[in-house]
Amino acid sequence: MRHVLMAVVVATSAQPVQADPMAGQVDAVRALGELNGVALQCKYIDQVRRMKAAVVANAPKERVFGLAFDEATNEAFLAFSRKGGPCPGYGGFESQVGERIELVQQVFATP
Repeated sequence: MRHVLMAVVVATSAQPVQADPMAGQVDAVRALGELNGVALQCKYIDQVRRMKAAVVANAPKERVFGLAFDEATNEAFLAFSRKGGPCPGYGGFESQVGERIELVQQVFATP
């Protein structure tokens, strides 16, 4: 019986694994949420609004995306608070936000 089970495990592990197409979208939204947490800590409110608007404008209105953004925001906010470091320079931060917004736009673009 043990050999049969091992054969099933080997056979199923040899099957190609298909990546979840939504995973890249969730990752992009989470990456933006991470910056959102920093922006909240640093009081870069215009960037907070910009990021939230990008998620609303590009991501489907599904719970998974809102939750990913909010969780990443909270985690980054708390981590930044615990670390206690200085806020990033505004110009470089604004640029980084722009890059992540472009990524969100790309992953949600319809082919």
